[in-house]
Amino acid sequence: MPKLSYQWKLRLYFLILLTTLQLLLKSPFNFMVLNVFLAYLPIEFSFWVQHFADRRSLAFWALLVLWLVFYPNTPYVMTDLFHLSWLHPHTSTTGILRSNPKMWLAFALMVLSAFSCAIFGTVEITRISRLLEKMLTPKITGFHLIWIALFSFLAGVGIYIGRFLRLHSIYLFITPSWFFKQLLSIWSWPMLEFVLIMTLLQLLIYWCLQMISRTDFM
Repeated sequence: MPKLSYQWKLRLYFLILLTTLQLLLKSPFNFMVLNVFLAYLPIEFSFWVQHFADRRSLAFWALLVLWLVFYPNTPYVMTDLFHLSWLHPHTSTTGILRSNPKMWLAFALMVLSAFSCAIFGTVEITRISRLLEKMLTPKITGFHLIWIALFSFLAGVGIYIGRFLRLHSIYLFITPSWFFKQLLSIWSWPMLEFVLIMTLLQLLIYWCLQMISRTDFM
C-alpha cells in the first residue's frame, strides 16, 4: 500500500474535520464549517505554490497572491472561540461550569478547529517564507523571518477586516475598488493595537512550533 504524503494526510484530516463539524455542530455554531473550509483554502494553495516553485512561473506568482489573500482566514478561526460564550457555560445559581456533554462537544470541536488551522497554517507560512528566502534572497540567512513577520502582520490586518468590517477575501476580486476604499478607512490606533496583538500571537505560535521541532518529541 503506497504511503500517503503529508499533503494528502492533511487533506484527509481536514475532510474528516469538516464532515465532523457538519454532522455534529448545530446552530448557532454551524458557521464553523464554512470558516474552517475558508481557513483550509490557503493551506491547499500553499501546496501548489511549492509545487510551482519557480520565480519565472506565472502560476507560482498567481498562486502566491491567492494564498496571501486567503491566508488571514486561517488564524481568523482562533477569534471564533469568542463565540463559545453562546454556550452559557456557567450555571446561574453557583456560577460553576455545567457538565452538559453537548456543550463540551461544541467546545472541543471549536478548539480543535482553531488549533488545527493555527498550527497547520503556521507550518505552511513557514514553508512559503523559506521558499521565498531561497528564491529571492539566497545569500541572506534568516530572511525568511522577515517574510513570516510581514505575512503575520498582513494576516492581522485581514483578521481585523473580517472580524470588524465583516468583509471576506472574495470581495477583493468582486469589488476591488470598494474593498480598498474600506481598507484605507480603517486605520486607527485601536486597529493597529489589535493587529499587533494578532501579529504577536501568530509569531508566538511559530516560535512554539520551532521549539517543539528542536526537541526529541519530533
